[in-house]
Amino acid sequence: MISDNQWIQLVDHRISSAVIFFYLLVLLGVPKKKKLFLLRLAGSLLVMCATSFLIRYGTERLFSDVRVQGIGYMAQILSLYLLYLISYQACYRVQAVDSTFTSILALSIFKMAWNGFKMGSSVMLLNHRNAAWSRYSILGSLISYVIYFAICFVCTYVYKRVVKNAKLHSPLRLVWALGAIFVLSHMLLEYCGHVFTGSSEALFIYYLCALLYTIINYAALVMIAVLDSFRHENRNMHDFISNKMRYYEMSREGIVSLQTKCHDLKHQIAAIRDQAGKASFEKYLDELEDSIDEYNTVVECGHPTIDVVLTEKNILCSSMKIKFSYMIDGSKFSFLTDREIYSLFGNALDNAMEGTSKVQDPANRMISLKSNARGDLVVLQIENTCEGYLNIVDGLPQTTKENKAHHGFGLRSIQRLTEKHDGSMSVRVENGIFKLSVIMRPDADT
Repeated sequence: MISDNQWIQLVDHRISSAVIFFYLLVLLGVPKKKKLFLLRLAGSLLVMCATSFLIRYGTERLFSDVRVQGIGYMAQILSLYLLYLISYQACYRVQAVDSTFTSILALSIFKMAWNGFKMGSSVMLLNHRNAAWSRYSILGSLISYVIYFAICFVCTYVYKRVVKNAKLHSPLRLVWALGAIFVLSHMLLEYCGHVFTGSSEALFIYYLCALLYTIINYAALVMIAVLDSFRHENRNMHDFISNKMRYYEMSREGIVSLQTKCHDLKHQIAAIRDQAGKASFEKYLDELEDSIDEYNTVVECGHPTIDVVLTEKNILCSSMKIKFSYMIDGSKFSFLTDREIYSLFGNALDNAMEGTSKVQDPANRMISLKSNARGDLVVLQIENTCEGYLNIVDGLPQTTKENKAHHGFGLRSIQRLTEKHDGSMSVRVENGIFKLSVIMRPDADT
C-alpha cells in the first residue's frame, strides 16, 4: 500500500493542479458538446495530469536551485493554462474568444482556491498547529481536494448566476491580451511563492497577498463579462430600435401617398357610379369602396408621429381581422422624441398584434389602446386578447419561439423608456386579456 510520503511526493504534489483544472473544465463547460465528449474529456484529464507530473518531476529531479525550480513551476502554470484552453475547444462547441476567456477565468478560480487553502494551512503552521486538513498525508490530501472543489464550485456558481449570458462579444485580440497579462502575473506569483517564502511568516504574507490578488482577478473577470453582455444587449437594442425608426419613416411617406391615391380613387368611383346602372356593377363598386375605406383610415390624434404608427397598425389590424380601438390625446406625449414614440407605440402594438394573431376565432381578436393623464403623470394602457398560458418572469413574458435573437427587446426598450421618464411598466394577464400599462412623468427630464 502506498505510504503518505509516497502519495504526497510522487502523486499529489505533481498532479493536484491538473485535477483541479480538469474539475473546472467540467464546471465551466457549456451545453453544446462535441462528439465523443466523454472520450475527449478523459483524454484531457490524462494529458493534463501527465504534463503536470512530468514538469514537476523533471524540475525537482534535475534542478536543486530554488530559482530554477521556480521557473519550472511557472512553466507548469503556463502549460496547464494552454492545455485547458486546448481541451475546452476540443470538448465543447465554442468560439475562440469564449474558450480563451473561460481559460483565464479557470486559471483565476484555480489560484483563488489554491491560495485560499494554502493560506489556511500557513495560518495553522504560523500558530504551530497541525490540523488534519493541512497535514501531508493521504487523508489531508483528500480533505484538501474537497476544499478545492468546494471553492471552485461556489466561484463557478456565482459567476453563472451573475453573468446570464456567458457568450463573449469582445474582440479576440483584446481577450488574448487580457489572457497574456493574467497568465504572466500568475506565473510571476508562482515564482515568488517558491523562491521568497523561506519562513512561515513570509509564507503567510505571500498566500494572503496572492489570495487578495486572485479575488480581484476573479471580480474583474465577472465585471468584464457583465459589462460585455450589457454592451452587446444595448447595441442590439439600439439596432433594433433604429431599424424600427427607419421602417416607420418609410411608412409615413407610404401612408400619405396611399391616402392621396385612395381619395382620388373614391372620386373616380363616384363618377363611374353615376354613369353605371347595373346592380352587379354597383355591388362590385361597393366592395371596392369598402376596401378603399379600410386603407384610407388615417388616424389623427394630435401628434403626427403617433398618427403614422397608429395608422400603419390600424391597416395591419384590418388585414389580420383584428378589431383595433383607440382613445388617445397625442399632445400628451409631446415630451417624447420621435425615436421614443416609435419605440413605445410601435413595440407595444407589435407585441399586442403578435399575441392577438394567435387567437383562433377572428371574432375574439381585439386590441384596445387608451391614454389619460393622472395629475402630473401620463398613463398608456394597451390590452389585447390572447390564448394559452403565458409565463411572466421578472416582469416580462417568456417566449416559446425557438428563435430568441431579438426576443424581449420590444418590451425591454419600453421598460427602459419608462424608467428614463421616472415611470414604470407592468404587464399582467387576466381572463385571456394581456394588459400592458405604462406610466411616465413628462417633466422628468426638465
